[in-house]
Amino acid sequence: MGRRPLAWLGGALVFSAIAVLGMLGLLPSLDDADKIASVVGGTAGVLSFIVAVQALRAQRRAGGPPPEEEPARRFRLALSELTEAVPEQWRVEAATRGIGDNDRLLTLRWSARSASALSGAAEVRELNGPEQVVAAYAATGAGRLVIVGGVGSGKSALAVLLTRGLAEQWHAQGGTAPAPVYVSLASWNPEVEGLRSWLARRLADDYPFLRNRARFGTDVPARLVQRRGALLFVMDGLDEIPADKRARALREIERADLADIVLTCRTDEYDEVLRDSGMTVAGAAHATIEPLTVGDLDLEFLTYGYAPQQARRWIPVLERVRRRPQGRLAQTLRSPLMVSLARDVYQHPDRNPAELIRPNAFPTQKAIERHLAHALIPALFRPPPDDDQRGSWDSREAERWLRYLAGALPPDEKQIRWWELSQLARGPDRVLSAMFGAAAIGPAIGLGFNLLWGRWAGLAIGAVFALAMAAAAIRTLPPPSALYFGRLRKLWAPVMGGLEVGAIAVVVCSIREGLALGVPAGLFLGVPIGFVYAWAAPDATVRTVTPRRLLYQDIRVALVFGLTYGVTTGGVVGFAVDAWYGAAFGLFCGLSGAFFYGPVWLLAFRVDNVGAIAWVHYTFARLALVPRRRLPWRTLAFLEEAHRRGALRQVGAAYEFRHQLVREALAGPANNP
Repeated sequence: MGRRPLAWLGGALVFSAIAVLGMLGLLPSLDDADKIASVVGGTAGVLSFIVAVQALRAQRRAGGPPPEEEPARRFRLALSELTEAVPEQWRVEAATRGIGDNDRLLTLRWSARSASALSGAAEVRELNGPEQVVAAYAATGAGRLVIVGGVGSGKSALAVLLTRGLAEQWHAQGGTAPAPVYVSLASWNPEVEGLRSWLARRLADDYPFLRNRARFGTDVPARLVQRRGALLFVMDGLDEIPADKRARALREIERADLADIVLTCRTDEYDEVLRDSGMTVAGAAHATIEPLTVGDLDLEFLTYGYAPQQARRWIPVLERVRRRPQGRLAQTLRSPLMVSLARDVYQHPDRNPAELIRPNAFPTQKAIERHLAHALIPALFRPPPDDDQRGSWDSREAERWLRYLAGALPPDEKQIRWWELSQLARGPDRVLSAMFGAAAIGPAIGLGFNLLWGRWAGLAIGAVFALAMAAAAIRTLPPPSALYFGRLRKLWAPVMGGLEVGAIAVVVCSIREGLALGVPAGLFLGVPIGFVYAWAAPDATVRTVTPRRLLYQDIRVALVFGLTYGVTTGGVVGFAVDAWYGAAFGLFCGLSGAFFYGPVWLLAFRVDNVGAIAWVHYTFARLALVPRRRLPWRTLAFLEEAHRRGALRQVGAAYEFRHQLVREALAGPANNP
């Protein structure tokens, strides 16, 4: 753990010894407040002196850079570790999306014009893998690039490949170029938050190790955004922002004055936002993704991963496409999205792609697109033919759950976050949250004041707090906890963390039992709680965040704080009053500390965060939606499986539907071709 944590533990043992001696009545003249203050203050002074001496010795031994170089060194370290997390994140996600290292990729093309030559002939380049995408971006000669294309043309795939390629190149070149970071614009509301502040928040949420102040300094996400030339943001999906906010978004992008950005958007939507805003992305090159040609639709891509017998079923379909390059099917398969959907839909032996060329089956190109979008989910969740048992997820149930999410999410909401699912059952969630808040906070406060001023005072004050916390729980949806339990922090953290609770215990117990119990009780409460506050810190592990990691982190923090509050308060009250009374008091204090941001947190958090923790809302959402067959009880496991099978894609800690067309197909009426 290091010398400073060991010194802190030694100090904790000293405080604990004082507490035990006080409880046993072995401390001399503890009724004298001055002597108590001398004992406690002297112990704290000795502890502080030991820690200060050890810290000074450690600093002299370690040496280190001069003070003026330290911020620059920390900044470079943060940038380096960010570029370690980014390529690994998108290597895994690219494989899930079928554009990984072991996948057969479609050959895409874009025609690009530099910022100084927006008229005249454009340079056409093939894009088949991260290296070619990076080379094509470099060939534009601009740090800013706008990529446009039709629906399903492969904009997001190119954005992911570009992010991967640039991150790998960053390390190969020794970190001389801007480091790439991919962000989905679907969650940005430009009317509420400026681009720079939103990007800094995205960095902090998606890469929580950047919050480590001891390692990187304060506000490193904001400093990374502000430092010109440090990061290149690949901002995917300007068209995912609601239409009435896109012009504002483009103005905010220009106002942010970022040197290096890549922006993707559908062609029609980008032309519209240019007309509405009267401006463009200054100094940016523009690249237009070209539709696929009949020659690009080779059998190898469409049947990659197929069994040989199933692959042969595509031969007559491709022959028809080549004979009729202007036909409905050929025009449909000019979109990379439709090609990938067709490949997934017809991989199962029960499905035959020959139905696509059945006479009069699909009278229009839109009919073929709807058919493929509707057939995707049943195909992805269809069990293998040699599986006699129904898989862990039944295809009909999976389709019903995804249909519900597609239709129940607000139209402007593109992302699925487990901690916001309670918004889909906001009425029941409000009732359950209010009941839980009142039941957890009211008894804890009431039992405490009952010891001070009697039964009626305890009932009255407990009822007031119960109503207040119920009202707070109704209106708030706190995000998951950003804490994890790793290394101990500096001494001031446990002192400040435990001081609040310890001081309350000293006052309460001293009023009832005198200082002989009040001071030891305060130490018995303050030291463990201070230890937990010192142990808890923003997640400093160099990795990207995932939905499950956030869920486990939220539960782990709740359990640790709940046990700490419950055991300490229950132990003190049980010793001083009655074992059963202490057990009840500890139980409700533990529930409050574990699952509720209540009165103790008001001094540390915003009032808007006071309420049930994210995991509680997630549980209430399932209690409301599972009996109605809207979601499975193992909701997060199902979302993970849908992502693994290709129905959803993951961006940070959120999921999105594979494409807006897939979501629209699921939200519409069922299609039974």
